[in-house]
Amino acid sequence: MKTIYKLSIVALMLVMGFGASAQHVLPVRFTLEGGLNISNSSWDASYLDKKARLGFQIGMMVEYPVTDAFYVQSGLSYTRKGAKVEGYRKEANGGDLNREITMNQMYLQIPLYAAYKIEVVPGTKIVFNAGPYIAQGIAGTSKVPGKITFWNDNYLATGEFSTFGGHDSLKRFDFGLGGGAGVEFASVVVTLRYELGLTDIGKEELSYKNRNAAITLGYKF
Repeated sequence: MKTIYKLSIVALMLVMGFGASAQHVLPVRFTLEGGLNISNSSWDASYLDKKARLGFQIGMMVEYPVTDAFYVQSGLSYTRKGAKVEGYRKEANGGDLNREITMNQMYLQIPLYAAYKIEVVPGTKIVFNAGPYIAQGIAGTSKVPGKITFWNDNYLATGEFSTFGGHDSLKRFDFGLGGGAGVEFASVVVTLRYELGLTDIGKEELSYKNRNAAITLGYKF
């Protein structure tokens, strides 16, 4: 957790610097938001089919004006991501034919976005934003059915296991890029966003990068 604390301080100092130079333009605004995640991964599971996982996110964004059109956005959210693969194969050790692996990943996530707003009618704006994010895995229990060999032939998994806690689990730290578009109706904000993980968080023979689409509803105050 030390890594995310240090990066949180850096992100906060950056946005405070922008905000200090822009106080005469528009006030700093806070947004409480929550929404639905549709997540997956870059996992190449060969004969297994990849399925999207539904999750959620909730958090707060802080918006610092640079001009009346350009903004810097940051904040902190609790977000649930993951991936699922399933299919059938005869196990050499006589295990289950059904191979189904479900990854559950809970993160604390900090974005740092540049945003541009276009007023289409009074009180309504189209918003575009993009930038990097960092995330720290804090919890998650993943599942496999019965007893199967996992992503390398030397690891035998059964039942449930800690997503971030084991030798063959995922790495906790994630870094990537996010971007989205939304609409502001006065104090209400609806946003569609996509997040592309750039860090390979897999261990051993697993290559695994996060992929996540989200729709959120927020209220500015």
